[in-house]
Amino acid sequence: MVGPRVYERHEVDELIPQLEEILSRIESHRKDLQALKIRVNALEMIWGEALQEKSCADHGELVSHMEEMEKVQGFFKRCADEISELGGHVNGLEPPLIDFYGVQDGHLVFWCWTRGEERVDHWHHLDEGFAERQPVVE
Repeated sequence: MVGPRVYERHEVDELIPQLEEILSRIESHRKDLQALKIRVNALEMIWGEALQEKSCADHGELVSHMEEMEKVQGFFKRCADEISELGGHVNGLEPPLIDFYGVQDGHLVFWCWTRGEERVDHWHHLDEGFAERQPVVE
C-alpha cells in the first residue's frame, strides 16, 4: 500500500497560485451561500413551522433556496476535491487552512498554509492543528 505523498516546502509553494484560484472561487460562492441562508432564516422567522407545508405561500421559495444551497455545497465539495487532488487537506474555510504532508527534523508533519501567505512558513505535528503551528527554521 502506498502512503500519502510527502512534499518538500518548495513544492507546496509552487501550488499556492492554484490554491489561491480555487479559494477565490470558493469565496465568491460562500457569499452566495450566506445570502441564501439569510433568506431562508427570514422566511422561517415569518412563517415558522408553516413554511414546511406545501400550502404555504413561500414554500416554493424555500424549496428553491434549499436547492441552490445544495448546489453551492456541492461546488464547495468539488473545490475541496480539487485541493485533495493536489495533495492538500482542507482543515477549514474561514479562514482557509490547508495542510500538506512534509518532513521537518526527520518527522512526518504537515506543512501548514493559509490564504494570503506567499509561501509555506509554518508546520505542525500530524496530531495538532493550526493553533499549534510553528515557524519553519531554515
